[in-house]
Amino acid sequence: MKISQSKINIIRLSNESLYEASYLLAHYMYPNQWSEKSQKECLQNLIKLLEFQNAHFLLAKSSDTPAAFIALNWGFSTTKGKPILIVQDLFVMPNFRRKGIARMLIEEAILLAKEKGANRLQLNTGTNNNNAQSLYQSIGFEWFPEKEIYMLFL
Repeated sequence: MKISQSKINIIRLSNESLYEASYLLAHYMYPNQWSEKSQKECLQNLIKLLEFQNAHFLLAKSSDTPAAFIALNWGFSTTKGKPILIVQDLFVMPNFRRKGIARMLIEEAILLAKEKGANRLQLNTGTNNNNAQSLYQSIGFEWFPEKEIYMLFL
């Protein structure tokens, strides 16, 4: 059953929403090992994110209950001469999944990208995350099988 958009409130991360956002982030990072210690670590990460000018963190709430988040950051396409909005993380609490909340968050990201004149919204996901892949494709994302992601951790 989908949740009506009027029952979901999407807000940007602020000092007032840090605790709720850290609750969600801790459940995302430690799905089976959540603890107050892990939530405090996530709170510190989000405080740093608030200070970072090229990132956004949107929190979805159902009534007063934190339900989901999307973390976004900006890049730049040198070939197009326009910004790129990148979905860093998207997470929905298990009891809120398959209700349309992830779609609402992505739609908010699309609006933000268009508002800033971005060339594209970009993301990557796990190769076995079929539910997410179906969602992204239903929204209009294209999969590029020849692209791979490489990371160098510093």
